Amino acid sequence: MVRRGLAVLLGAAVGFVGLAGGASPAQALPTPSGYAITGVDVSYFQGPSLDWAATARGGARFAYIRVSEQDGRAVPHNNPDPYYATNHAGARANGLYTGAYHRARPDLSSGKQQADVLLGFAPYVADGRSLPPMLDIEWPRADWGLNDCYNMTPAQLVAWIRDFVTEIAVRTGRQAMIYTNTNWWNPCTGSSQSFAANPLFIANYSQNPPPLPAGWSSFTVWQHAAGAPIPGSDFSTPDLDVFKGDHASLARLLGGPATSWLATVNNRYVTAEAAGASALIANRTALGPWEQFDQIDAGGGFVALRARVNGRYVTAENAGAAPLIANRTAVGSWEKFRVITNADGTTSLLANANNRYVTAEKAGALPLIANRTAIGAWEKFRVVTPPALVNLLATVNLRYVTAGASALIAGQTVVGPPQQFDEIDVGGGFVALRARVNGRYVTAENAGASPLIANRTAVGSWEKFRVITNADGTTSLLANANSRYVTAEKAGALPLIANRTAIGPWERFIRLTS
Repeated sequence: MVRRGLAVLLGAAVGFVGLAGGASPAQALPTPSGYAITGVDVSYFQGPSLDWAATARGGARFAYIRVSEQDGRAVPHNNPDPYYATNHAGARANGLYTGAYHRARPDLSSGKQQADVLLGFAPYVADGRSLPPMLDIEWPRADWGLNDCYNMTPAQLVAWIRDFVTEIAVRTGRQAMIYTNTNWWNPCTGSSQSFAANPLFIANYSQNPPPLPAGWSSFTVWQHAAGAPIPGSDFSTPDLDVFKGDHASLARLLGGPATSWLATVNNRYVTAEAAGASALIANRTALGPWEQFDQIDAGGGFVALRARVNGRYVTAENAGAAPLIANRTAVGSWEKFRVITNADGTTSLLANANNRYVTAEKAGALPLIANRTAIGAWEKFRVVTPPALVNLLATVNLRYVTAGASALIAGQTVVGPPQQFDEIDVGGGFVALRARVNGRYVTAENAGASPLIANRTAVGSWEKFRVITNADGTTSLLANANSRYVTAEKAGALPLIANRTAIGPWERFIRLTS
């Protein structure tokens, strides 16, 4: 994605042939050590003949694909990438997770307008296979006739980027990925630290972890080589990337609605026992991370189940002769199931591995296994939707609301249990927020006179909130305790408190799903 002349120059410096014609076949660069999950990114620069089968055989698990940019006509024209549809279809057909990106032209139109262009050409779908939409912002191409910073000031560029990422967040419920390079970001944004809550895709062609732009303490994806060949293919020369994290982290980035399975024979939830290290068994009375699965369309009428706890796919092990276990990183024939809807409204799973039904063996006392030829009581499940897992991002400072032993405050740029809340429908148009970090409900303490804190074990009147959707797509919370709006007091410098009678910038949050 980096300006092509620079990309080829840096590529040659680290020992591989760029895109110049007539070069002898080059060897693919090694993956930097310590990164188990690899991917690629592509645009029309790679041409129309990418070999996605070879890319998948080479180990790639994800692909970011350019979908759009704007040109420099007197009236800017929105350009779809001519190969986006073909590349997206090819990547998906070969089992890769995909994300769409937009090449920024901040000198031409607003960030919101260009975010809308991206989502217009490639609408985001929370299907468990789609990476967050991405902004590619870096050096202009030489023929655009601009200086390195698009003839804009750092303040103008920061405002433009904020406009773009906010529009993506409110329309998709996901934080936009930002692709950039430290040597561009720091001088052109004035070393802005405003976007540390957005996942970072860092461009740095080397075998060593790159220096990071201001604000970020880590990256999510690292583009370590440009225009490198894929082994076994004469056509694929995408940019090469690595993901920083394990399969569970990648699954969280992919998002999508979770499902849980309740065995009707014992009224227990199916769990990926021992965080997925042991076989699936229906023995839980409550829902936690081990009991949640992403149900992903695997094509041909099949689904795959990916355990939230470890990001691995459920397999009918040993072609169905062994119990189901969540230990696969890709979907093959053993990882596909048909979902059967029974006459009584229950659901059964038919394994593709052996065309047998999954059973809660011994009425749930033993692990699940696909060994039944007919559906009886042990083969019936109810699909349950867990409470939505949400993060709240204060628009005033682009920081996540965080819970713990102290009052809630919008002060963090990373997401973990302290930033995660189960949003529970408690009836009457109200929700309750249960903090994942301690399992306690958020309360408008002292009938709203004190800051919000997650310290309640049950839902009463102070623990109920109405979710208000504003005209700009942001969210506000109205406390039942006093009919006041929750505010990120002092622009997020002080804890959240329900004391406002109207909605202004401090009372607006972006509701993100995770």
